[in-house]
Amino acid sequence: MSPIVPLTQEPHALIETSTSDEQAYIHRATESAKFRTTSASFLESRMLRWIAAALMLALLAWMMLFSEKSSEPSNSLSTSSPAPLNGTELLVRAYKIPDPNTSGTGQRSFSGTLQARYQSLLGFRVAGKIVQRLVEVGDRVKKGQVLFKLDPTDYDLQLQVAQADLEAAKSQLVQIEAEERRLSDLRKTRSASQSDHDLAVAARDTARSRLQAAINREMLARNQREYADLVADQDGLVTRLMAEIGQVTSAGQPVAQWVHGTELEAVVSIPESMQQSLKDSQASVEFWSKPGLRIPCKLREISPVADPASRTYDARFTLIDPPGELSIGMTANVVIYRNEDDGFSIPMGAIAQSQGEPIVWRILDQGRVESVTVQIVKYGSQYATVRGTLGPGDQIVSAGVQRIDPQCKVRVWQDNL
Repeated sequence: MSPIVPLTQEPHALIETSTSDEQAYIHRATESAKFRTTSASFLESRMLRWIAAALMLALLAWMMLFSEKSSEPSNSLSTSSPAPLNGTELLVRAYKIPDPNTSGTGQRSFSGTLQARYQSLLGFRVAGKIVQRLVEVGDRVKKGQVLFKLDPTDYDLQLQVAQADLEAAKSQLVQIEAEERRLSDLRKTRSASQSDHDLAVAARDTARSRLQAAINREMLARNQREYADLVADQDGLVTRLMAEIGQVTSAGQPVAQWVHGTELEAVVSIPESMQQSLKDSQASVEFWSKPGLRIPCKLREISPVADPASRTYDARFTLIDPPGELSIGMTANVVIYRNEDDGFSIPMGAIAQSQGEPIVWRILDQGRVESVTVQIVKYGSQYATVRGTLGPGDQIVSAGVQRIDPQCKVRVWQDNL
């Protein structure tokens, strides 16, 4: 319906009024339609975004679930059976672990001298002038054999004096005991006083003590006379003489050096780093003057004090069943064999890392490789000592370990010599 206008208005004014109203109505309708369209598109775009986010979350959850399920069989497969080869072949250098018993890489040698376990210096127990020397260097002596003699004149005189004192003490004791018996008999008849008898008893006891002292002095003088002869108390070998005839020696002064017993030892100097490992190692002794002769030996002792000049420690190895042809002072070479628990020596370039642990790559048949976990014992300048499930004859990769994985093949580089 058109609006009612007053009759007083002009006809053209009425037409203009109705036209403007219609335009306003059309404008409002157009704006309302645009608003509804904009609201609908806004709601539709917002819903699409929610749907897209939900799809992305679902896809992400599915991918995570699939990755977990796929990783489980791969791990079980890698532990139960070797991974399939992918055909990749790498050129590497290899190192073969040698046998320490045949190659000599697992042993160390030290030079020393052959000595007797028991050796000592001989000297007189009394002072005097040497009048006889009955041995030479290198002589083997028997128990009870006289080696040196001192001038016995003074000791013979002392022995004679002691013997004379002994005879006098015996005579005096006999007289005093007889006097004591007489006084004892008189005392029974009251012909002697008690004090006289007591004095006789005291004199008797004193005479007995003097006799015992004279006996001891006579024994001491006899021993002094016997000490004038230097006698071997057991079998041995004279290795050095330090006194000659006419020399006056004091008591205890060394006049000869000798060794006794049958045990022989090789004495060598070892570094500080081998003190602990040396105790459980096997060893043998070789001699420069007797090629081919090898005698097993056993460590007896290690000096607890280092040599101030060389900073090494003296070690003594006892020879097991040595032959009789060996001589004291021979140059001996002690060979110490590596203990299996000490590990293997491998190049530094052969060590790789896997999950924070050191490994090496062992080469198998047809160029396949496997990782072997090792324990580093010590590092060197070019080689390292490791422990692990390695053995003599195993071939490991010594260069190019950073490019290797369990699924590749390797080809060992052969140097053209």
